[in-house]
Amino acid sequence: MLAVQTDNSRVETIEGASDRGDLAELQAAFHARNALQCGFCTTGMLFTAAELIALQPDATRDEIRKFMSGNYCRCTGYQAIVDAIADVLAARAKQHASEHRAC
Repeated sequence: MLAVQTDNSRVETIEGASDRGDLAELQAAFHARNALQCGFCTTGMLFTAAELIALQPDATRDEIRKFMSGNYCRCTGYQAIVDAIADVLAARAKQHASEHRAC
């Protein structure tokens, strides 16, 4: 997208989302799973993964792969990225289940 095409639009940067803590859980999982290599695709991967988590909190590994397929990564081979996202989904599911048991 050309910068001029963003006129009257909101532009989200990785710095803004990171500073707010919106991506902290995903960033930690990407780091833990070594899903961060050269960094070229990382911003797109993190934003896309955040959208996946919001839209499909019970996504399977195949659904993760399909959702993330629009982002190109030459370094990780995607396995570590899928692992990181699956870890976040599993942690959130576990937290959600424990919150519902407490009620």
